[in-house]
Amino acid sequence: MNDLKDISRKGEHRHPMVQSEKRPTIFICEPDHGPTHPLVAYLTAKAYDVHCIPDSSQAVDEIVTRLPDLVLLDTHLPLAGGYEVCSMVRTNYSGPILFQGQESDEASQLLAFERGADDYITMPISPALLTARIRAHLKRSHGMASGRQIRVGDLVVDAGLRAVSLDGQPIDLTTMQFELLWYLAKRSGRVVPREELYEALYNEKYNGFDRSVDVYISRIRHQLGDDADNPYYLKTVRGVGYLFAGHDGNGH
Repeated sequence: MNDLKDISRKGEHRHPMVQSEKRPTIFICEPDHGPTHPLVAYLTAKAYDVHCIPDSSQAVDEIVTRLPDLVLLDTHLPLAGGYEVCSMVRTNYSGPILFQGQESDEASQLLAFERGADDYITMPISPALLTARIRAHLKRSHGMASGRQIRVGDLVVDAGLRAVSLDGQPIDLTTMQFELLWYLAKRSGRVVPREELYEALYNEKYNGFDRSVDVYISRIRHQLGDDADNPYYLKTVRGVGYLFAGHDGNGH
């Protein structure tokens, strides 16, 4: 386990960069997936560069050094397990991490989000639907317009760099956490319903019970040092949604 922790500290916190001439790279961290697996074959046919990783030690090493465009992580990855791997690589990797697992209970899904996942996919799922989810995450991950920046006091949210800083210090957020903060910041002063946030993040109708948006908000507040009981930046409007309290330093 200590070897895994050492590996996860290799390099600076980086976000994968997609080059137009290259196929998006996907790491499938799952012991039973190989080149002949139907999902691997399907993704390869859809022009993705797919790499299969069988255990957590190799997963941590490969993710933080090679920076894939997206990681598909099994909850029961051998050795350390998927949850532990996600926690380790989040220090150095900010690309999309999608969990896949047989567990459909709320506790398992919340744990994945708390460890830094961008999505949790309950198996089984068809290759076509899973590929659609992957495509949506890749599009969001690399689709931010460059040169957009919002300032609220000492907080800076930069869409071009996909970076957040507070009082000059960088704040590490996952892809989905960043996009949620950016979405709210662009609508500063307006209460945004939970349903709207969910649909903006996942591009699908809110199912009425998913709590991932609440988990993201909680983690963002923690990263910003915001008081959960009396937050300064992200306020809860009970029964409705959330409000980014502040004014865009650029006058937007």
